[in-house]
Amino acid sequence: MASDERWEFFDEGLNLLRQGRWTEAEKILKKLVTVDPDTPTSWMALGRCQLAQQKLDDAEISARKAVELGESMAQNWNLLGCVLKSKSSFSEAESSFRKSLEIDPKDATSWSGISTVLIGLGRNSEAEEAANKSIEMYPAFFEGWMALGIIHLKQGQLEKSEKSFRKLVEVSPYMPEAFDYLGMVLNAQGKHDEAAVVKAKARAMRQ
Repeated sequence: MASDERWEFFDEGLNLLRQGRWTEAEKILKKLVTVDPDTPTSWMALGRCQLAQQKLDDAEISARKAVELGESMAQNWNLLGCVLKSKSSFSEAESSFRKSLEIDPKDATSWSGISTVLIGLGRNSEAEEAANKSIEMYPAFFEGWMALGIIHLKQGQLEKSEKSFRKLVEVSPYMPEAFDYLGMVLNAQGKHDEAAVVKAKARAMRQ
């Protein structure tokens, strides 16, 4: 396949990904890696597509191939970390995110990713530090605020947790899970009427 044809394939796959047309994108990207198996960005795009569909075993294969072909690329390690996190392989996910951060210390998504796996490993103090670094670098990204809210909730710091989850709702107003978390911490503080309104918003989004 000529390089311009490969680029057209790749561009079509990315456009489908941006539209959330995961099944179509996966078909295109699978064709691309079949005819051009040595390009790490193609495997990375395929892995992201498979992760979005929760095809975790397939996504792990693609992510590991992306890392094999492009181990100096932070985004490949980030993808592998995200896949392993989704599979609850927290220790290995931590290693992958840390490798991503060795390459790109300012990658906010890897800082937030490492924060969530540290929560899973019960290392809340380190998780809070990582979440704050993510927020410092990219305050509009949801995952850092979500992690921080969960950490404060686990520590019984309900007012701090509420503040983080309100920020989560602000940066991700169309994510029902954001309202779920906020409703949970409001209930924990006895703010049941407000929690009911928030939970109703989450239900409406899922309809």
